[in-house]
Amino acid sequence: MRQDMGTMGITERGFHNRRRKSIIIFLILLVIWACFAVVLLMCGDKNYSLGPVIRAIMGEDIKGVTYAVRTIRIPRVLIGTMAGISFGIAGNTFQKIMRNPLASPDVMGISSGASAVAVFSMMVLHLSGWVVSVLAMAGGIGVATLILAISQRKGFSVNRMILTGIGLQAMLQAVINFVILKTSDYDVSDALRWLSGSLNGVRMKDVYSFGFIMLAAIIVLLALTRELSILCLGDEMPILLGMNTELVRSLLIYGAVVLCAGTTAVTGPLASVAFMSGPIAARILNTGESGSLHAGMIGGVIVLFSETVGQFAFATRYPVGVITGIIGAPYLIYLLGKMNSKSA
Repeated sequence: MRQDMGTMGITERGFHNRRRKSIIIFLILLVIWACFAVVLLMCGDKNYSLGPVIRAIMGEDIKGVTYAVRTIRIPRVLIGTMAGISFGIAGNTFQKIMRNPLASPDVMGISSGASAVAVFSMMVLHLSGWVVSVLAMAGGIGVATLILAISQRKGFSVNRMILTGIGLQAMLQAVINFVILKTSDYDVSDALRWLSGSLNGVRMKDVYSFGFIMLAAIIVLLALTRELSILCLGDEMPILLGMNTELVRSLLIYGAVVLCAGTTAVTGPLASVAFMSGPIAARILNTGESGSLHAGMIGGVIVLFSETVGQFAFATRYPVGVITGIIGAPYLIYLLGKMNSKSA
C-alpha cells in the first residue's frame, strides 16, 4: 500500500510539473506576442512613442495618433492575432485527429475551398464586402463536408480523408488559376491581393463579426480537448471508453473548419500558419497534451511576427501571407526530412 501511495505521489508530481511547464510556456508566448503587438501599434508610416499610443487606446483624442492607432493599427493587431489563433487551433485539431503533422486545413483543401468561392464571387459575380466573406466561409464548409462524406464511406479512414483533401486542394487551385486567367487585369489585382493573405483594410467591424464566429468555434473545440486527446491514441481506445467517435470527430472537424474558413474569409489564406503551429506547440510542450491553446498562441505570434517583418524589414512592404509562406516552406522540407528519417 505504501508503494501504491508512493506511485500516486510521483504521478501527481509529474502532473503538476507538466501543468506548471504548460503555464510558463503560455506566458512566455504571451510576452512575445505583446512585444510584436506593441511594435505594430507604435510603428507605421509615422512612428509614435508608447505614451501617446497608450493614451489614444484609452480614448484620448490626439491629432494624428488617435486615427492611426484606433482605426488602422488596433484592428490589424486584433485581426492578425485572432487569425493566428484560429489557424493555429484549427491546424492542431486536424493534425491530432489525423495523427499526421501534414494534415492541416490549407494542405487538405479547406482554405482552397474558401479561396475558390471568394475568387469566383469577386471576379465572375463581381460581388464585394461581407457577401464575399459569407460565401467564402460557406465554400470552406462545403469542401469539408464533401471530404468528410467521402472519407466515411465503408467506415472512416484517416488516409482516405487526407488523400481526398489533397486531391480536392489540387483541383480547387486549378479552378482558382482558371478563373484568374479568364478575367480582366483590373479584377486580377484585387483577387491576387486577397489570395496572398493580408491584414490591409481590416476594420473594427471585422473584429466584432469575426470575433463572434471565432469565440463560438473555439469554445466547442476547447470543450472537446479531452476527447481530442483520446482520439490521438488510435481508433480502438475511444471505442473502448464508450465515446461516440463519429459524433466527436465530426464536431471537432467542423469546429476547426469554421475557424479556418471564417479566418480565410476575412484575411485570405495565410499560408502555413495552420500547418506550423501544432507541431511547434507539440515540440516545445512535449507533455502529451493536445496543446490547442498553445498552438493558437503560436499562430498569433507567427502572424504578428510575419506582419512586422513584412511591413518593416524590406524596402517594399509585403502582405503577411507572403512572409508566412516563406517561413513555412523550409519548415515543410524539415518536417518531410524528419518523417523520412523515422521511416528509414
